[in-house]
Amino acid sequence: MAKTLAERMHLRSGERLLLANAPDGYEATLAAPSDVEVSTEAAGTFDVIHLFVSTRAALEADTPGLKALLNPNGKIWIAYPKGTSKQLSADINRDDIRGYALTVGLQTVAQVAVDDDWSALRCKVVG
Repeated sequence: MAKTLAERMHLRSGERLLLANAPDGYEATLAAPSDVEVSTEAAGTFDVIHLFVSTRAALEADTPGLKALLNPNGKIWIAYPKGTSKQLSADINRDDIRGYALTVGLQTVAQVAVDDDWSALRCKVVG
């Protein structure tokens, strides 16, 4: 049986998740365990953050503040439009995100396809 997106993104029961700039319907696509606390408000701290960006400006504006909301050992997924997307356009790609992440103390450690239009990189805090 195929894994759900939540399973592929290592979302675990009891975690607190922030969805930042997520597209409509993303929470249903994610199919998180029922006891995951999902928020769209950046208040408090989180075990997991899913950030959606389509521009370098959005990446640079949102990432540092969201990183500050991560619990110790938390992870941030940065989703970006696939180059093959027929619906979305972007001025950033995987390599841009990897390079920028290092400048703010994040290291990319995994990648998943979210859907036909989005891919995401999992980042962990380093240092």
